[in-house]
Amino acid sequence: MKYKLLGSAMAVLMLLCALGASAVDRDSGANRYHQHLSAPVPREECGCGGEDLCTHLPIIRIETGGQEIPGSIIRDPEDEDVVLGYTTTETGAEEILVSIETVEAEGVWHHASDEADQSGLAWFRIRGNSSRNFPKKNYRIELVADETGTQNLELPLLGMDPDNDWALHGPFLDKTLLRNYVWMNLSAEIMGYAPEMRFCEVLLDGEYIGVYVLMETIKEDEYRVDLSDYEAGAGAYSYLLEMDGVSDAQTPASGVTEAIVESYTWYTNQMEFDEVSTTAFYIRYPHAEDLTEEVIDYIQRDISRIERGLYSSDMVTGRYDYEEEIDVDSFVDYYILQEFLAVNDAFSRSTYLYRDIRGKLNIGPVWDYNNVLNNFFHEFSREGFLLEDRSWYGRLMTDEGFVQRVIARYRQLRQGILSDDYLDAYIDDVVEYLGPAIQRNDEVWGWSYDPDLLEVRQRREPDADETLEDANPHSYEDAVGRMKGYMFSRAEWLDENIQSLYQYCHRSKNAAQWVQ
Repeated sequence: MKYKLLGSAMAVLMLLCALGASAVDRDSGANRYHQHLSAPVPREECGCGGEDLCTHLPIIRIETGGQEIPGSIIRDPEDEDVVLGYTTTETGAEEILVSIETVEAEGVWHHASDEADQSGLAWFRIRGNSSRNFPKKNYRIELVADETGTQNLELPLLGMDPDNDWALHGPFLDKTLLRNYVWMNLSAEIMGYAPEMRFCEVLLDGEYIGVYVLMETIKEDEYRVDLSDYEAGAGAYSYLLEMDGVSDAQTPASGVTEAIVESYTWYTNQMEFDEVSTTAFYIRYPHAEDLTEEVIDYIQRDISRIERGLYSSDMVTGRYDYEEEIDVDSFVDYYILQEFLAVNDAFSRSTYLYRDIRGKLNIGPVWDYNNVLNNFFHEFSREGFLLEDRSWYGRLMTDEGFVQRVIARYRQLRQGILSDDYLDAYIDDVVEYLGPAIQRNDEVWGWSYDPDLLEVRQRREPDADETLEDANPHSYEDAVGRMKGYMFSRAEWLDENIQSLYQYCHRSKNAAQWVQ
């Protein structure tokens, strides 16, 4: 055990050194809680005999009372690619009421039969997009005070700040179990706030269902995205936006919208990164009951003013000072993280922006790193830039000053928190912390290392020169090795090519927009 303690101390020291090298000055990131470094592990072996689940990780117990959990995908029987909707209860409800308990006391072994440290009721359903296809489901938890389900209950689950709204993430395609935990934590160190999270093991109706990650959701809140309070009729409003896909049923033309911001890029399809996707800004704060025409109009005018500047020739000639409107540091850090991790849907899906009436427009918090570092359904190249010509970033990259800041910040981070040595050690420390929980998870889900047992939407598909076995990891160690190998290779390519970003701000690239 003394070697484990020494290793943890060295890991903390490395984190502090990396933060110093990266010159991180974001207050909320500086106080980030890294579970694998800070959670006390029991010093003595447990004497329970191993007949019950025995773990150093917190345990979450959920009881449905035999109800079927809504939220599974309903596909068109005529065309499996068409999603018709999601399952509901017999009464048409999208959630069920369940009981939830946690066993989370620090510094002791936890067992399935231990007395609960926290308990309550919650609305419960399956959540996610592509992850709904997986047998290991992701869940949404909304704590409520009583069986009426009408009043929220805020609890500090697993030591995080109190709230009622949580996501229970069950890594399945990510066989390492690590991606969201590692990269949300490190993103917080680089950018500031990102949702807090804790590893745990979950029992659903008494059945062990593996290692999960309990995560804060992104919302306006004192402990999450802290914005000034909404005041009706104030004339100016703080807001939180989410970029996500749009179905025909959600478009303004249909007459049924989910508070979509109808800005310049909405009408000109400037947000799209392929020929079939449609992207929009959704208003997540102020809340739906406060979204009057005045509020929506204010947010649309604010975003449209920024976009008019970005998409005008003044952006290229330097007459538009975008730094007056946006927090450039946040856009720089976001760009670097998305490129470093090769995030396919960056600045299109799972992307958030917020603006407090007291400040500038920020991008973030980051969300959903489950598919980063080549953990997509098909091979993702280690080479090439992803964001240099995508929507707002295509415009920001026309400015030499922005490109200079990206390159300088990238070089700085590669000397600290994004260095190969730091990342290698950080990942190894998390794997060591999980310890026997990995084997327990594999006892339930280890069959999925055989891609022949999986459906197409549950595995990675091979390239032309690969077999199905080549494309998918065949063990936990293989999965971690593949993730690290891609990460180091991607970083090497960026190291060698980051300077070539200057081509996108060269005058010859944007000659048509220069005004003599």
